[in-house]
Amino acid sequence: MRRSRPMPPLARRMLPWLVGWFTFQALVALAGRVTAWQKNVGDESSTSIRRVFTHTGLELHPRNPQLSRVRLDLAMAGGELDLSGLPRPQAGIDVTVRAAMAGLAVRVPSDWRVWWEFRGIGGIGTDGALQRTRDEHAADLRVHAVVVLGGIGLEAG
Repeated sequence: MRRSRPMPPLARRMLPWLVGWFTFQALVALAGRVTAWQKNVGDESSTSIRRVFTHTGLELHPRNPQLSRVRLDLAMAGGELDLSGLPRPQAGIDVTVRAAMAGLAVRVPSDWRVWWEFRGIGGIGTDGALQRTRDEHAADLRVHAVVVLGGIGLEAG
């Protein structure tokens, strides 16, 4: 008869922590799915879009020239918002981002004027090809961001 070897002491001590960590991740993912089911609004042809994502990726390519607002809530997720296919908006587009341990890339045409407001721990930056404006009302793209341990990249497309 063959006897099984006992689990090493380190593995025995780590097992409850690993189970707890994976349980936490599963609960956050489930909470994100339920929240997304309740809060997601609009599609790529809408004038206003809202998306909630956890643990997954987002690729959004709006195509409505009348787009006025995009709201993104990201937790442990990554996203790409491609506005490069849109003409210059008359009143500007507001992009509101709330991100926790998440990142977002926003691609816009190179001739757009961009304004942003950033709060939190993380960063926001451009690829250098975009024109930043200090006047919020004259901007073609206005980014309002609250980020914890994440970042937002603005790039010309």
